[in-house]
Amino acid sequence: MVYDALGYWTLTERFFRAGSFHFLAYDDALRGYLLPLLNLPAKAVAHFTGAAPLTLTRLMGAAYAALLFGWAGPALWLRLFPRHRLDWLPRLAFAGLGFLFWRDYFNFVLSDFPAVLALVLSLWLVLGRGGPGAAVLAGAGLMAAANIRPVYLLAAPAVLLLSVLHVPGPRRLGQLGGLLLGAALLGGPQLLLNQRHHHVATPLVLSRDARLPTANLYLAQLGWGLVIQKYETSLDPAFPAPRMLYTDPAGQALLQRLHTRHFTSYAQYAAATRREPLAFVALYGRHLFNGLDVQYPSPFVTRITARSPWLAGLHYSVWFVALVVAAAGGRAVDGRSLLTVAALLLPCLAALPIAMECRFLLPLHLLLYAVACFGGAQWRPAWTALPWPRIALLMAGYAVFVLLCLRLSTQTQRQLTADVRVLAPLGGTEAQR
Repeated sequence: MVYDALGYWTLTERFFRAGSFHFLAYDDALRGYLLPLLNLPAKAVAHFTGAAPLTLTRLMGAAYAALLFGWAGPALWLRLFPRHRLDWLPRLAFAGLGFLFWRDYFNFVLSDFPAVLALVLSLWLVLGRGGPGAAVLAGAGLMAAANIRPVYLLAAPAVLLLSVLHVPGPRRLGQLGGLLLGAALLGGPQLLLNQRHHHVATPLVLSRDARLPTANLYLAQLGWGLVIQKYETSLDPAFPAPRMLYTDPAGQALLQRLHTRHFTSYAQYAAATRREPLAFVALYGRHLFNGLDVQYPSPFVTRITARSPWLAGLHYSVWFVALVVAAAGGRAVDGRSLLTVAALLLPCLAALPIAMECRFLLPLHLLLYAVACFGGAQWRPAWTALPWPRIALLMAGYAVFVLLCLRLSTQTQRQLTADVRVLAPLGGTEAQR
């Protein structure tokens, strides 16, 4: 266990005081209580049996992977498109993409996959025909996702609207009440912890880090996002530091034009975007590409040079297929599908301004995989009916798309540095932490 994974693993210790478990002893202001609580059984087994922590976390990760790629992802697709039939080949392709690009993430107790799994389960329940009990579970799933990763709270408006519009008029009030009750059951403990330790009456995670110049993690990330277009973590002994910083020369120039060290409020950041709108649009575009461009299947890179152009080409091919399928099957998309996509993508939009890591766009990755694998399988007969000129045009577009992606990725790789002085304009040593 190292870095973030070690931090999540040791958070379970905050439930203990004087050698005994006390739920109300948990006092972390940055992370919610739920994920450490879910990790507590594995932590206890490691403590009492001496088992290696990674052995236990790999078992947990295997369960998350099986649920998400083996069942929850395909099940949500079939809720949206009940007339589709998913045989073993598209299911295997969906799971295979998850294995190829994300397999080592499941070795660690990180928050990304548990949070997205909770959100997918919430959407699956909302789209079903269940009664009040299903609504309560859906609300609990939504709050669980927001407690594990607070940015997933942005999915709440889309989930609530989807829940209300999905049921007939007389049942809407009960559906909404069930969602709120489920959210309250999961958020109530966080409210008690916030009141007890931080004197704030909210069921939401505070996301405070006293080490940062703003104490607000997201505000600090907004500043980092101007000078770093991508961030990864290295365990490669040949690399001089753990931080893999992909600098952004255009963003650094933008920061100099703004004459600021760090953003102290969201209003200040909004004013900056109004002052330089085109520069920020270009910044977000670079972040979007780099957040989708998975170069390593692990959150901790053991060998930086182990990039595979073949895997990169496969990933770009999946994007292209997903875009073509989405364009071809747009008529089959209804309001439910649009709200589901909104619930998945709103948290991703919040990640675009910050120092990008590929896991921040995980819902978008899964959506692209599902559209390419499941949607492509449904519209397969249409491909065979295409005239040759259109097929040739698609192939030419595919070649240009992949070459462009390779060029953009190469440009980003050239900006890799371990020099944390790039963060100095954002607050010196405080920002470097």
